[in-house]
Formats: sequence, C-alpha cells, structure tokens
Amino acid sequence: MDDEIYSSRESFELTIEKMVNEERWDDVGGYLRHACLLYPDLVGDIHNGLLEAAQYYERGGNNVEQAWCYHDLGSWYLEETKGELAVTWLEKSKFLFQKLGKTPGAKEGLESTKSELKRVLSEKPFLPKKSKPKKWKSTVQTHYPGENDDPTDMPAILMTLGVILALMSIIPTYITLNFFGIAAFFSLCSGGLIIFMVGLIRFIKIKFKK
Repeated sequence: MDDEIYSSRESFELTIEKMVNEERWDDVGGYLRHACLLYPDLVGDIHNGLLEAAQYYERGGNNVEQAWCYHDLGSWYLEETKGELAVTWLEKSKFLFQKLGKTPGAKEGLESTKSELKRVLSEKPFLPKKSKPKKWKSTVQTHYPGENDDPTDMPAILMTLGVILALMSIIPTYITLNFFGIAAFFSLCSGGLIIFMVGLIRFIKIKFKK
C-alpha cells in the first residue's frame, strides 16, 4: 500500500487529499514526514513539507511527532549548511519535548535533540572560521620632540655650537687684521665661549640631579 502511495507525485497527492478529507491528521502528518525524509521529490519544498506535517500532528494532538518534525527541520537545515536556522528548529524541538515531559516518546526525542544540538553548537560547521587579525605595523611617526628625549641632548648641542663659534672666530683674522677683523674675532670667540659655558652648566646640573 505504501509503495503505491509513493510511486508517483499524483498518487501521493491524492492520498494526502483523501486523508485530509477524512480528517486523519496523524496519517497525513506521517505520510508527509516520511516523504520529506525519504522521497523529497514528491514534496518539493522540504521546509514547507515538514512544517505542514507538524501542523497536522498538532491538529491531531500528537505533539511528540510534531516535535520530531521540528527536529527533522533542524537536521535538514544543517545539511543545507544553514546552521543558524538548524539551531532555531532544534531549540524549538527541544522546548516542545521538554514541555511534553513524561509523554511516551518525549524522553527519547529530547535526548536525541539535545545530542544533535550539542554537536551543532560545538562544531559550528556553518560559521566561517575567524581569521586572526594581522598585526599592523605603523609607519607613522610615534615619537615627537620633547617626548622621552635624553635631557642632556640640549646642553650637548649648546656646547658643540659654542665650540664651533669659537673656532670660527679665527677666520676674520685671516681676512684682515684691522679693527673690524679683530672685533669680529672677539665677538665670535666670546659668544662661542658663553654659549659653551651655558651648555656646560646645564649639563653639570642635569648630571648632579641624577
């Protein structure tokens, strides 16, 4: 009898229509669910087929089989790699099985659904693997003047500048020995020595502070 029902789509649809007219809700749900699992070509849309089967089971008061339809929906979505939807339907199945409590068949259904949920949530095959963020090395200047500088840098610069000016004081005397040459010599020499001494004093102060 069952082989004839599933032999063609036309035969299947006629059988379902007849059972609906006779209000044989459990039978309608059973044939629909069986077709979704083993003869998907007869149903076409697995999602709608299983939902319809669940509705007929609910109409007939068979909530255990209704919960199994939700379980099947979750498993089907998992095969289609739509993991988030799989979890949604498995959770719905688990909730209904829990609600049924000690109803015959509910305990087995709950254990099976929990096991499937645990596997899905632990493996999460449907989620893309998160790649570790690449370490980015900044090419922008991160050190600015005055930030973490050596405090002796400025005194050293002043002393160097003072020495250079003092040495440059010799140049005017090579050019001329008149008043302007001698004045330039003393100006550069004294200026260089003053700058050198300022730098030296700062350097000594910094060293003593340490």
